[in-house]
Amino acid sequence: EQRRHGQPVVPRRGDAADLAAGLNGPRYTDPRGRFSVVPPRHWVRVEKPVNSFFNVVFQGPYEMDMSIQVVATNGLTFEKLVRNLQQIERRLSADTHMDFAYVGPHRAVKRSVQLFRSRVLLLDFVTGDLAHHVQFSIPPELYDQYEPVFLRLMQTYEPGRLVPAADAPLPAP
Repeated sequence: EQRRHGQPVVPRRGDAADLAAGLNGPRYTDPRGRFSVVPPRHWVRVEKPVNSFFNVVFQGPYEMDMSIQVVATNGLTFEKLVRNLQQIERRLSADTHMDFAYVGPHRAVKRSVQLFRSRVLLLDFVTGDLAHHVQFSIPPELYDQYEPVFLRLMQTYEPGRLVPAADAPLPAP
C-alpha cells in the first residue's frame, strides 16, 4: 500500500482491508441454527423488516449490505438449483453472469447483477435439506475492490441443519 509522509496506511473502519483483517472476528449464529458466519467487521445487524424474507441483514459503510436467507428444501440438488436460477433468468430476461465458486467445500452458483445504484453479488448453494442465498449489495465503483473480500468472508460461513420443531415427536429408536 502507499505510504503518506513515511507512515503506513492504516485500514479505515469498514473498508475492504478492515474487513479482510476481521475474518476471525465474532461469529453470528442464526437463532434457528441454520447457519453461522463471521459478519463484516464493524458492520451492524439491522432489525428485520416485517415482510423481509432474509434471516439476517448486516449494513456497512458506503450503503453496502449483506443479506442471508436460508430455507428448508425437499431434496433440492445442486443441478436443480442451477436449473431454477436459469429459469428465473429467462423469465426476467436477465443476465446475472452465472459462474461457480465455493463456500467452504460447497459448490455455489455465483452471480452478479447491476442495479440502478448498486451491483449485487449473489451466492446460492445447497447443503442437505437447506438452500442458502447470500447477497452483497455494493456501490458499482467499489465492486471490484470488495468482491474478493466478500468471497474470502464466505469461507467463514458454516451451514447448520434442520432442527425438528420442539413439539414434533422424536423418531423411534
